Order: sequence, then structure tokens, then C-alpha cells
Amino acid sequence: MPLAIYDLDETLINADCSLLWLQFLTDRGLTDPTIMDDARELDRRYHQGQLDMHDYVALQLRPHIGQTPAEATREVELFIKEHVQPCIRPAAVESIRRHKALGDRCLVISASIDFLVEPIAAHLGIEDAIGVRIELENNRITGRADGPICYQEGKVLHLNRWLEQQGEHTKGSWFYSDSHNDLPLLEQVDNPVGVSPDPRLAEVCQQRGWAKVNW
Repeated sequence: MPLAIYDLDETLINADCSLLWLQFLTDRGLTDPTIMDDARELDRRYHQGQLDMHDYVALQLRPHIGQTPAEATREVELFIKEHVQPCIRPAAVESIRRHKALGDRCLVISASIDFLVEPIAAHLGIEDAIGVRIELENNRITGRADGPICYQEGKVLHLNRWLEQQGEHTKGSWFYSDSHNDLPLLEQVDNPVGVSPDPRLAEVCQQRGWAKVNW
């Protein structure tokens, strides 16, 4: 069946879930408040296309080093209710409904940590999700990614693995994203869509005749 693939941050939600999560932990006294200064600097580099994603993953996982996945995620549902739900774009919800009504299979693929991506996708009614896998040693979070990071060309790699595992294909597929960092994956689908695109992606959409929507 055709795939409708969605980026998460600044696409389905009008925010970055990783920054929201770090602020949530900070507000609850669960991590050092200075982490937000580092987060904002790395977010700036991301939007400039200059980010080392290993640094970003290390930052996202810094509060969780030594924890089990269950310990790290015990407040995720509260986080989604209080911080993510208000940021969900209504037009994104309509897009998901439309694709499901057509019989398309929806998938979220994101450079955020999988323990955030998967429950947020489920909250949006999407069962399939790919995020950055975290490395565990003795069921404890090390602070590093497990394998290639799901970012830029890494999204294509992870999608191709998922397609093989699921017996799916990209014929007739869609990909919705706000970011020029997703150009490698946008180029792999039949229907690339810039969602409130950043300036660099907006220019590419204009040059290539790709669809643009304002969510």
C-alpha cells in the first residue's frame, strides 16, 4: 500500500519534542537547568545544517545516563498530554486522517529519540515510527546512539531497512517535512511535500516543483 511518511518536529508538531522534553525535565527538577543553554545552541546548528548529531543525541540522553528505559520514560505520557498535545498542528491531524481514509500506511521518521517518537506517533494514531535508537548496556542507557543515527542520509538508511522488514515499497509514497535536512529522503519518494518549509527547503521546492503546504 502507498506510504505517507511524516517528519515529526516542526512538521506534525509546531515544536521540537527533544527541546520540549528537556524543558519538561528541567521544570520538574530532574536535570540541570544549564542543559537548555546547550540545547538551544545545538538547535541553532541543526537549523544551519551544521549539527553533529552524535553531540545532539548525547545531549538528549544526558539526563538519562545510567537509567533503565522504564525509568527514563515513566513520565512520557504526562509530557505528551501537557507539552506535546498543545503543539500538534491541526492540519497535520487532517493529513493523517486523509491518508488513512485512502488506505495509505502512515509512518513517522524522526531524528529524535525513539522513546519520544514512538509514543507521540501513537498519540497521533500512527502505529509505525522510527526514531534514534539508544544504546543500552545491562539495560542501562549509555548516552549514545545504537547504530547509525536517523538523520539526513541516515533517514534513508533506516527507511530502507524498515521497508525490507515490512515488505513495503516507496511506490506512490509521500513524505512531509519542514527541513532541508530531510532532502535525501524527500528525493526518494514520489510525492515530496514541504511543510511550512525552512528557507532552503522552500527554495528547493520552488526549483523542483514540489508541493508546499502551510500547516
